[in-house]
Amino acid sequence: MKESEAKEVQGELLESKASLSEGTKISIQNLLTVKSLVTILLTFVFGWLALKGRITGEQFLTIFSVVIAFYFGTQYEKGKGGGEE
Repeated sequence: MKESEAKEVQGELLESKASLSEGTKISIQNLLTVKSLVTILLTFVFGWLALKGRITGEQFLTIFSVVIAFYFGTQYEKGKGGGEE
């Protein structure tokens, strides 16, 4: 009886591990969309420019706020079913 219970638990663990890796793959695929890559790239570029002193903190905050608001706004619309992607 204990062996069969152990095998059942192992089977459940393997199933949950497989679904976790599928979920991870989907998350990575979503992260690698063009919109996400552009958002991440802009964040790094403007952060680097702010650290180098080429743009002020206020300019960085303005640019970053617009980029992030656009990104999350389109993600919200996509989740509601209003997106075209």
